[in-house]
Amino acid sequence: MKGIMNLRVVLVLTLLIVSTTFLFGCGSGSGSTTPAVNGGTTGTNGTGTNGMIGGTAVKGPISSGTVTAYEINGGTMGPQLASATTDTQGNFTMNIGSYTGPVMLQLGGGAYIDEATGTVMPMEPGDVMTAVISSATGTAMSGIQITPLTSMAQALAQYMSGGMTEANITAANSAVGAYFMVNDILHTQPMNPLVQGSGSTATTGAKNYGMTIAAMTQYANTIGMTDSSGIVTAMMDDASDGILNGMMGSTSITMGGSMMGGTMMQSTAGTSGLANAMSTFIGSTMNKSGLTITDMQNLINQLSTSSGQIESTGTGTAGANGMIGGTVFTGLVKSATVMAFAVNNGMIGAQLASRTTDTQGNFTMSFGAYSGPLMLQATGATYTDLATGATTTSSLGDIMTAVISSVTSGETVTGIQITPLTSMAQARAQYMTGGMTAANITAANTAVGNYFMVSDILHTEPMDPLVSGSGTGATADAQDYGMTIAAMLQYAQSIGLTDPSAIITAMMDDASDGVMNGMMGSTSITLSGMGGGMMGGGGTMMQSTAGTSGLADAMTTFINNTSVNQSGLTTTNMQTLINQLNTSNGTIQ
Repeated sequence: MKGIMNLRVVLVLTLLIVSTTFLFGCGSGSGSTTPAVNGGTTGTNGTGTNGMIGGTAVKGPISSGTVTAYEINGGTMGPQLASATTDTQGNFTMNIGSYTGPVMLQLGGGAYIDEATGTVMPMEPGDVMTAVISSATGTAMSGIQITPLTSMAQALAQYMSGGMTEANITAANSAVGAYFMVNDILHTQPMNPLVQGSGSTATTGAKNYGMTIAAMTQYANTIGMTDSSGIVTAMMDDASDGILNGMMGSTSITMGGSMMGGTMMQSTAGTSGLANAMSTFIGSTMNKSGLTITDMQNLINQLSTSSGQIESTGTGTAGANGMIGGTVFTGLVKSATVMAFAVNNGMIGAQLASRTTDTQGNFTMSFGAYSGPLMLQATGATYTDLATGATTTSSLGDIMTAVISSVTSGETVTGIQITPLTSMAQARAQYMTGGMTAANITAANTAVGNYFMVSDILHTEPMDPLVSGSGTGATADAQDYGMTIAAMLQYAQSIGLTDPSAIITAMMDDASDGVMNGMMGSTSITLSGMGGGMMGGGGTMMQSTAGTSGLADAMTTFINNTSVNQSGLTTTNMQTLINQLNTSNGTIQ
């Protein structure tokens, strides 16, 4: 779905630009590329050549992963400094130039050998590993580890009062190390228990480190998680408030990727759960280290009897975790990646968190100590096409978004919807004068809601018209919401779009200038991906009436197709909204 000035393209390009300026920033100066020293490759980096960071990404060594270094400003993640790709042993080297100060490393993508099964597994979308360094001095730093333990320490530091300050970073790294009996989680290289005899020469810290990571993977396998990288995300969430108890503040942690499609994290996962998993792994054929339960008894005992408290002596206290939860809906959605971004001066800012939705489209994540406007973005959704009932996957680049005018540090926000309507409102706010300010966000959400007769598009849960009798107990707002989304997908089918989610992108483009007329400003919107539909192959211009009478007609068609419309609602029930769309001049106000 590409328009001449397609909003998705604009937004994706904006995010890419943000990834070198705001979201992930850019180092100062012209940038350069340097060869890797200990393996891997480096990307562009800031002025200067002395600030080198080298190390290893380990959850089992992660090959072909992308490691990105960020400045830390005021306790939060700042501009990108450099990036590198890990080699087959998980090694990377990058040049961060002349930057001095705290640094955050983030690894995404790549693949590793799962210790519990011996199979190669990818880092799943939305799962990352991180590490924080209290201070870069402009000199070479080598042997830095990025592991599940450094990730837990980064999460703890981020959500302590004041965020990732030097003192909090030091305290968090020390506290997580003490919890797992590893003296220095940043510089100790974990023993790889899949390597024959690896325990014979390893230090105690390296043994404890490697066996802890293996225990996490074994625990993931024991509870039926199909991707063990998800256990890292869960442990990061659990560690963020300073106590391993299956909770993130007062919110239970949902673990995705299980055979059952998601389950609540057990309160003992990070204590006796890991101890039992470690014993199981040690006794398995996968353990090639030569170590026995006797060798690991001190750590097993510590985990078994732990209260879960991660002792920290930082300047701040953990627990300032702002939580946000809700649902992605364009029909029933599963396995979408939801990312939360700060909004700075009306523009997309730093990424705050990411999470994969469960089989019902639900998500929960922490935005930490951040306060201010917040943007959510959902990508890669598998959803039920309301017009056909078929399971469909969003095409690469088709996204849905939502914007919230303000969140407060430590606040819990629930019931947020990410839908085609919130996406249109985000597009509208983004292109209003001043961009996504709190006032513009409020105005855009209200205006799009008024257009489709939904009083609160952010918090009203759309009715799912594919569910039998769903219209009976639904409010008028929920009925209008669900039927509007169904009408969009019905319209996509009626014009022959082979990618139904592309209609959302087109509607975002159309809404951005405040008038639904098939134009984005003065430029006509091009619909592509017509396939063998009634308008033939190639592309065609979006009709000027697509967002007005086009949607009204599509809604009527959908309502009368009782093979998919199971809501029990008729055109009589929806006549007021149908009339409003039919007679609208397209102005969103």
